[in-house]
Formats: sequence, C-alpha cells, structure tokens
Amino acid sequence: MYLEQDRDAAETSAFEARYHTAPQRMRALAWQGPESLARTTFAREQLTAVRTACSDALGHPVDSDTLPSGEKADSTKRALADFLAGAGCLVAVLAFLAIWVNGLVALIG
Repeated sequence: MYLEQDRDAAETSAFEARYHTAPQRMRALAWQGPESLARTTFAREQLTAVRTACSDALGHPVDSDTLPSGEKADSTKRALADFLAGAGCLVAVLAFLAIWVNGLVALIG
C-alpha cells in the first residue's frame, strides 16, 4: 500500500515506523528495475523519493539493483554467534569422544 495513492494513513505510518531509514524502506519495498516501470505516477514518485533519500543517506547514488543488503551492521554479532556455536559443537564432540574413550578403556582394562 505504500506505493498506492489511496493508501491508509495508519498503514503508511506503521510502515515508516517499522522501517526507520530510507535504505530499510527501499529494501522492504523490494522494487526491481527502474521507477518508470511502476504502474502509476504516484508510485513512480514514491519510488524516486525513497531512492533519492537512500542515496543521500548512504552518500552515493544507488538504484534498486545496487542497494547494499544491510548485512554489514549485523556482521559483528553474527560472527560472535557463529564462533560460539562452533565452540559449543567442538566442546560437545570432545566430551563425546572423552566418554567413549573412557568407556573403551574401562571395557578393555
């Protein structure tokens, strides 16, 4: 509804509250291709406004095909989570092997 001229003001406010920044809005709209492909003039104007605001926010021109995915902001948290998950798996495997070796030694000795 964000691209419709007769959109509900409450829906528009909710969308803008959920996606605070222009890059977030551009990713949420997920528009592919140039704005000229939009069905209405209002939609073209909205897409252009969001793209322009996104370009201003990022400091360089963007289009719907070159917008960064936004994953860099979460990369540090993701790297820590990946490390902790890997360490947990390693500990579980080492504990399993230790129990197995202990049982084998008890069986033989």
